Amino acid sequence: AHRTSPTNIGLFMLCVLCARDLGLIDSESMSERLSHTMDTVEKLQKWEGNLLNWYDTKTLRPLHPRFCSAVDSGNFVCCLVALREGLLEYAHEQPSLAPLCGRIQAAVDQTNLAAMYDPKKRLFHIGYDLETGKLSSSYYDLLMSEARMMSYFAVARRQVPKKHWGALGRTLAVEGRYAGAVSWTGTMFEYYMPHLLLPAYEGSLLYESLGFCLYCQRKKASERGLPWGCSESAYYAFDPQFQYQYKAHGIQRLGLKRMQGKEYVLSPYSSFLALTTAPELALRNLRRIKKLGATGEFGFYEAVDFTAKRCGGAPYAVVRSYMAHHVGMSMLSCANVAFGDVFVRRFMKDPDMARAVELLSEKAPVNGAVFDAVPERTVPEVPGRTRQM
Repeated sequence: AHRTSPTNIGLFMLCVLCARDLGLIDSESMSERLSHTMDTVEKLQKWEGNLLNWYDTKTLRPLHPRFCSAVDSGNFVCCLVALREGLLEYAHEQPSLAPLCGRIQAAVDQTNLAAMYDPKKRLFHIGYDLETGKLSSSYYDLLMSEARMMSYFAVARRQVPKKHWGALGRTLAVEGRYAGAVSWTGTMFEYYMPHLLLPAYEGSLLYESLGFCLYCQRKKASERGLPWGCSESAYYAFDPQFQYQYKAHGIQRLGLKRMQGKEYVLSPYSSFLALTTAPELALRNLRRIKKLGATGEFGFYEAVDFTAKRCGGAPYAVVRSYMAHHVGMSMLSCANVAFGDVFVRRFMKDPDMARAVELLSEKAPVNGAVFDAVPERTVPEVPGRTRQM
């Protein structure tokens, strides 16, 4: 697929650094690869310093309709923050890394996330449509969201006020003896992806919510006698060009969006994301997934679909593709568990990111609003609810 996004670019650049950490390449090769990447990034069309959502990798032109995504732009600059700190560790081996760090810092400084912030609602718009010249009418409004990393960066850099963090929804759900904040679709991605770079301190609301997510994911899998780990991924359905379809696959107890329990699609990258939180559980789960025939030349495939109506009478169907985004997250998670949260430490070493650390120590509310699960068959959508896309 000859297209890429800000998240893909940022993860690629961190994976180059990760390859150096693992001894797969040397500092000279790392510098060369990343310098060429920055050459390209600096040529790309931007809006308010933000990369656009999709580019053609052959022509470098943005794909139409041109759109600037707040969360994708946030992911990119957060990756750059951790990247710069990591490159400084190797600067004594390769003098060319020092000027490269300067270019990376310039890209961070030029990115204006505040252009997508609504000061009245104290929330970020989903993004900006360059074709219509308008901000989206929907917002990122939940703490347990893939946008959490972007929100943290924007507050830490003082692009938006601290009260934005407080405006994010913290509705709780309870299952057994566990409780945590809910997300929109109940995916591992929404809970765990931001913690590739953000710490989750024991006893904090974020830490408790990660444990709650893992408990609910494992409980649902146990009821089906299957491995755990549902998230957004490709699944075993095809478009007219025979390309796999893609959507969020979550656990209903974790998500506000309804009708999440009718399908079961397992994504191996979900287990990789949990490595730093529960390494033994994650590794055991990956071994179970491997026994399903879910690995190929480049490692674990994208997903395993257990949805009966799509499997043609078989117990499951393996989605035999690889997604750069998901492979990249898996690689970084492996480095974090092997090297003591190395990418988290790098991200928080940045003076701006360190300054807002108290946001991550927030305790779970004692008398917070609790979300009551409703049977999935009686789930009319609430009219006018602002949702995440």
